[in-house]
Amino acid sequence: MQRQLSLWMLIAFLLSIPFALYFPELTIESKFIGNYFIDILKQFVPFLIFGTITYSVISFGSKGSVGKIVPITLCLYLLTTLVAISYALLIGSQIEFSSGGTIQLTAEPIDANSIDLKSTFSVLAIDFKNFFHLIVQRNPIVIMILSIVLGIVVRLSSFYKEQVVKAFSYFNDFVLRITNYLMLLAPIAIFTLFSNLLVNLEGEIVFSLIKFVLITILIFLFYMFFFYGMIIKMFCKTNPYTFYKDIREPVLFAFFSSSSSATMPLTLKTADNNLKIKKEISSFVVPIGATVNMDGSAIYLGLSAIFVSQLIGLDFSLHEYVIISLTATIGSIGAAGVPSVALVMMTIVFTSVGIPIEAIAIIAGIDRLLDMFRTAINVTGDLTIAKVVDSINKIG
Repeated sequence: MQRQLSLWMLIAFLLSIPFALYFPELTIESKFIGNYFIDILKQFVPFLIFGTITYSVISFGSKGSVGKIVPITLCLYLLTTLVAISYALLIGSQIEFSSGGTIQLTAEPIDANSIDLKSTFSVLAIDFKNFFHLIVQRNPIVIMILSIVLGIVVRLSSFYKEQVVKAFSYFNDFVLRITNYLMLLAPIAIFTLFSNLLVNLEGEIVFSLIKFVLITILIFLFYMFFFYGMIIKMFCKTNPYTFYKDIREPVLFAFFSSSSSATMPLTLKTADNNLKIKKEISSFVVPIGATVNMDGSAIYLGLSAIFVSQLIGLDFSLHEYVIISLTATIGSIGAAGVPSVALVMMTIVFTSVGIPIEAIAIIAGIDRLLDMFRTAINVTGDLTIAKVVDSINKIG
């Protein structure tokens, strides 16, 4: 369904261009459809964060312990995601994506001061009992923190643990299913929002979008080959060229399928046969990576936030960059099973730093193209971490 959805979003993006050119008045009148979709998504996102992140914490490792490779794997995946988002923000902040034009959005920018780090932890301390009230208030940082805390508490407790885990499993399935149905409307929303955006677009904005795509692809490729190659060279004492040659099949399949899950059988086969990784390690590290390793998405979210902020004339301080790092890292891990996860996570990241959610329409049309590169990076990261864990296990 994810591939079909991405295709329809691309079609909607392409059709919105002639629609805006030939029917500008109808375009403006139809914008309410996209606005309704955005409003529904805004109301639903907090429950998506709560359900996916809490269940991810509760369910991880519930099928049995695999010894010391559990903390090693988790730390490595978390570290690479942090490096990815930091790399994206560092490089992106030095690039001028905008070519002079700006976009005026109808929605007012969200007050980012209402979700700063200091107030977030204050609210956490004062209103911990009022958990669902915080969810309704749509403070993404608070919801993420409380979801992680709740997940840890459930994992450590023995009081009706099986029943609680099952209840969260049902809730998470329900949340993801509703998200699936909701995202089916995304192409219609993108069509109306982006066509309306085109009515007021300047030529410089279109050039900025092309510039963003090209720069993002270059940043993707540099991270994929330089960073992972450096890790393989340092920790595995393996020639990076040999490594990339061995993993070319799953990486290419991931690129064209845009699905880490669909690539998993080929990824496992490559890990066992080509990279000679122990089966007990690859069978644990690779599936976990397909769930929590979202380096490509982290890079994309960071660059997208910077790109859109430049287009709408919003300046980021160090505080906003920290917020982006937190939301992109925690959120991409928690929502990994959601179709079009980057677009869903974009609503959370944008909200956290004061960018109106409707700004997603600016880059939603090119998401399918960049999703191919993101997935290739994610699968490369899975095999890189699996190789590193195998090397550490041999030493220890």
